[in-house]
Amino acid sequence: MEQSDKASGRTVEEAAAPSPSAAENEVLIPKSDRPTYELARPVFFVGFMVAGKTSVSRRLARSCGVASVDLDGFIERREGKPINQMFVEIGEDGFRAMETAALDEFAEKDPMLISCGGGIVLRPENREILKSKGFVVYLQVTAEQAYERIGDVSTRPNFRDLPTARKTIQARLPMYEDVADVMVDTVGKNIPTVAREVRRALEREGVLCQRR
Repeated sequence: MEQSDKASGRTVEEAAAPSPSAAENEVLIPKSDRPTYELARPVFFVGFMVAGKTSVSRRLARSCGVASVDLDGFIERREGKPINQMFVEIGEDGFRAMETAALDEFAEKDPMLISCGGGIVLRPENREILKSKGFVVYLQVTAEQAYERIGDVSTRPNFRDLPTARKTIQARLPMYEDVADVMVDTVGKNIPTVAREVRRALEREGVLCQRR
């Protein structure tokens, strides 16, 4: 049975479906009266679409008082258009080039929680940035679970149907596992539960430390 949470009892499925608003696409620096923490290095969240990367990273950012950013949202805000429109206008290669530039930009900033798009691992240069410049959290989801979580597939350029999703996940799986420092299964868990698991892993690895 899923654990409930008064602040956010949503499952990963419920939290992953909505698209973030423009205001939410900025770097979030939460204010908190709780003891604040700091990151020893950037933390990258990777995984297939709707794995809950953005929701989990924001939840963790609020509870620990650290900054977070959604990479896809940042690119959409900067370009003033949704990703599916960019795919049409400049192609996937054009979008991936912008994605690499944004990833490298945030990897060089003060450490924060960075939620990456599902295809971030496709480029070798991206995998090198992820592995060499930060700590990588891989949130796991199956194609069937992803299909259930997605409301409107028209907003997902690489998700036309379930067979396509299975093929895409299977192709990316070795790359996700290659860059991952920790893997967290999201099946049947709500956002607070997944965030707690990630937090414990970050503390255990010395990536998340209480500010002195």
